[in-house]
Amino acid sequence: MAIAKNRNRFLRNVSVNTLQLILNQVFGLIIFYALSKGIDKDLFGHINWTLAVLLTAFGILTFGIDQLMVKKIATGEDLQDIFRAYFFHVITSGFAFYFLLAAFYFLFPGILANSTLLLCIGTGKLFIFLSTPFKQVAAGLEKFTSLLYMSVVSNIIRGVGLLVLLLLQQMTITNILIVFISGDLAELIACYFIARPIARLPLSIKPDKALQLSLLKESLPQAGVVIFSAILARFDWILIGLVLSASKLAEYSFAWKIFEISTLPLFILAPIMVPLFTRIYKEPPGNAPFFLLEWQVITGSFIALTLNVCWVPVMEFITDGKYGAVNSNTIFILSLSMPLLYFNNYLWTINFAKGLLKEIFRIMAISVAVNIGCCIFLVPAYGNEGAAFAYLLTTVVQLLLYTYKTFFPMPGYKKYLLLSWPVIAFCCGWMSMHFFKAPQTGIAMALLSFMLVVMLSRQVKPRDWKKLQSIYG
Repeated sequence: MAIAKNRNRFLRNVSVNTLQLILNQVFGLIIFYALSKGIDKDLFGHINWTLAVLLTAFGILTFGIDQLMVKKIATGEDLQDIFRAYFFHVITSGFAFYFLLAAFYFLFPGILANSTLLLCIGTGKLFIFLSTPFKQVAAGLEKFTSLLYMSVVSNIIRGVGLLVLLLLQQMTITNILIVFISGDLAELIACYFIARPIARLPLSIKPDKALQLSLLKESLPQAGVVIFSAILARFDWILIGLVLSASKLAEYSFAWKIFEISTLPLFILAPIMVPLFTRIYKEPPGNAPFFLLEWQVITGSFIALTLNVCWVPVMEFITDGKYGAVNSNTIFILSLSMPLLYFNNYLWTINFAKGLLKEIFRIMAISVAVNIGCCIFLVPAYGNEGAAFAYLLTTVVQLLLYTYKTFFPMPGYKKYLLLSWPVIAFCCGWMSMHFFKAPQTGIAMALLSFMLVVMLSRQVKPRDWKKLQSIYG
C-alpha cells in the first residue's frame, strides 16, 4: 500500500510539474512568436534587452533566500516564520529597486533609449517578484498542483492578449505594455489567494529580526550563487544589446528562447529533485541514483539532436525566414551544452542537498568570470556565435569543477559512458543529414537511429523506474 501511495505521489507531482512547465513554455513561445512576428527586429531587441536587465536585477534581489526557503520547509521548519521573513525581504528590496529605477528615469531620461520600457515593464516584474514567496511555500510543501495554478496565470494572459493583438493588427507598444503589466499583476493576486489557504499564511509581514538576520547569514553563500547565476543567464543578452545592435539581440534572443524551451525536461525535474535529494542526504550515507543522471544525459542528447535537424526547415517556415538560417550556427553551438546542463544540475542538487553552499559559490564565481571574460572577447569579434560559444565554454568549466569537487561514487567507465551519448547524437545527426537529402527523411532517420542505439544499449531499464518510485517515498 505504501509503495503504491509513493508511486502515485511521484507520478502526480511529475505530471503536474510537467503540465505547469508545458503551459508556461507553450504560452511563452506564443508571446515570443507574437512579438517577433508583430514588431520589427529593433523593437523586439529593445524589449528583450529590457527583460534581460530586469530579470537579472530581480534574480539578484532574491539573495538566494527563495531556494533556502524551499529547503527549510521541506525539512519541517516553521513555515509561517520563514514566510514572514522572506516576504518582508521581498517587499523592501523590490520597492527599493523600483524606486531607484523611477529616480533614474526622471533624473536621467535621455541616457538610455530603453528607459521608458525599463520603468513600465519593471512594474510588472515587481509584481512577479512579490509573488515568489507564495510560490516557494507551495514548492517546499510539494503542493505542485497549487504551484501550477500560481505559475501559469501571467503567461496565459500575456500569450492570449498578444495573440489577439497580433490577429487584430494592434501590436503597438502601449498595448503590449498593458498586456504585460496586467498579466503580471493577475499572477500576484492569484498567488496570494491560492497560497493562504494551503499554508495558513499570516496577514502580518512584521519580521522576526533574529530570524531575518539568521536567514540572510545562512543564505550568503547561496546569495553569491544566485547573483552569479543571474549574471550568467543574461549577461550575453545585455552585452549584445550594448555592443552590437538591437537587431542582433533579436536574432540571438530568439535562438536562446527556443534553446531554453527545449530544456523543458530539466525544468520539470529540477524542482522535484531538490526535496528528493534533501531527503536522500538527510541521513548518511546518502547516495543519489546514477541511473537518473544517465536518463537525463540521454534525454539532453536526444533533444539537442532534434533541435539541430529540425531547426532550419521548421524555423525558416514559421518565421518567414527571419530567424531560421541566420541562427543555425548559434543554435548548434548552444545545443552542444544541452547534455552538460543536465549533468551540472544533477551535481549542483547533490551539493545543495548536502549544504555545501560554499563549494557551489566558488564554482559559480569561476564560471561567471569565465563567461564574462569570454563574452567580452568573443561577442565583439564573432557576434552571436561568440556569445553562444562563451556559454558552451562556461558550461564545460562548470562540469569539470563540479565533477572534481563533488563526492559521487561512480565508476570511471560510467563517466565516459555518459559522455558518449552526446557523441552518438552528433553522429546520428551528421550521418542522417549527409546521406538523406530530403529534410523529412533525414530528420526521421536521425531520431530513429538514436532511439535504436538507446534501446540496444539497455541503459534504460524498467526496474530502475520502480527503484526511483521507492526512493521518492
